[in-house]
Amino acid sequence: MFLFIFLLNMFTIYLPLLLIGYFMPNFIKKTLRFGITIPEKVSTSEEVLKIQKNYKRNYALSAVTISIILNVIAIKTQSVNLLNFGIFILLGIMTINYLHSHNKAKLLKKEKGWTQNKKQIVIVDTSHRYKQKYLSHHWFWIPITIVIFTIIFTMVQYSNLPNQIPTQFDFYGNITNYTNKSFFSVFGLPITQIGMTTMFYIIYRIIQRAKPSIQVSRPKASLKQNQISKRYWAIYMLVISIIINLQFVYIQLNVLQVIDSRSKISFLIHGLSILIPMIGAILVAIKTGQSGSRIKVDNEDEVNNNVIDRDDDIFWKWGVFYYNPDDCSLFIEKRFGIGWTINFGRPAGMAIMIVILIIILVSLILPLI
Repeated sequence: MFLFIFLLNMFTIYLPLLLIGYFMPNFIKKTLRFGITIPEKVSTSEEVLKIQKNYKRNYALSAVTISIILNVIAIKTQSVNLLNFGIFILLGIMTINYLHSHNKAKLLKKEKGWTQNKKQIVIVDTSHRYKQKYLSHHWFWIPITIVIFTIIFTMVQYSNLPNQIPTQFDFYGNITNYTNKSFFSVFGLPITQIGMTTMFYIIYRIIQRAKPSIQVSRPKASLKQNQISKRYWAIYMLVISIIINLQFVYIQLNVLQVIDSRSKISFLIHGLSILIPMIGAILVAIKTGQSGSRIKVDNEDEVNNNVIDRDDDIFWKWGVFYYNPDDCSLFIEKRFGIGWTINFGRPAGMAIMIVILIIILVSLILPLI
C-alpha cells in the first residue's frame, strides 16, 4: 500500500509541483516579473533574464535536493505522513525562492527607474463584449443533471439497503469500512456533489466577472487574449465538474451495492479522475499563459513603448496579496501564477478569506476530535 501512495504522490503532486515551480516564469506575461510591474521592452534585458535564470537554478537545486532526501527517508521508514508533509515543504521552498526573486526584481526596478518619465495608463473595458463569447451557463445543466440523477436513484434504493452499508473504498475498489445506515451515510455523497457543483459554478462566475488585465501598449490584442483565456478556463471548469460528478456517481453506486467495485475498472476510473484534471490544467496553462499572454492573436495594435501599465505595486504585498479599497473589483488576476485572487481591500474579499480560513481550520480540527 505504501508503494502505491508513494507513486501516486510522486506522479500527481511532487513532479507536477517541481515542473510548475520551475517553468512558471515562462507562463507570466512580459510586463510582470515575480510580482513586479515592468515595461515590456525591458523584459528581455540581461538583468531581468538573470533574475529569472537564478530563480530557476535555485528552485531546481533546492526543490529536487529536498524532495530526494524526504522521499528516501519516507521509503526507509515507510512513513506516509512524511510524504504528505513533504508537499508543504516543497510549497515552502517555492515560496522562498519566489520572494527572493521578487525582492531582486523590486530593487532592480527602483535602481533602473523604469517607470520614471513614463506615462502610466489604466485601460478598463466597459463594453461587456466578453459576455457574448463566454461559455453559456446553461452548459452547467449537464453536471446538475448528474447530481439530480444521483439523488433520485439514491432515494429509490434507500429502503432496499441493509443496516450496514459500505462507505469507504481503497483505490482498487475494495471495501475498507462499513457504516450504519442513516440519512447522512447514504446521502453524504450526493450532498457533497451539490457542494462541489456549486463551487465549480461559483468559480465559473468568478472567471467571468474578474477584471480583465489589459496592456496599454497593445490593448486590443491583450483584451482578445484575455477573453479567449477566460473561455478556455470556463470550459475546463465545466469539464472537471462533469468528471468529478461522474466519479461520485460511480462511488455512490458502490455504496448502494448496485455494482461490484472490486474490479480493474475501479482503478481506471479513479486514476482518470485524478489524471484528467491535472493534465488538463497543465495543458490549458501552457496554451493560455497568464491573461492569455501565450495565445496567438492578430495584433491590431501599434505597440507604443512610450506608455506603460499603471505602476500599482504598492497595492500588492509581496506581489501576492492585493489590497486596494479604491478598486471596486472583488476578483483580480494573480501576478505570479495563473488564476485569480481576491481584493482584500473590499469587505466582501475579507469575508471570503475568513470563511476559507474557518473551513481549513475546521477540516484540520475535526479529525482530532
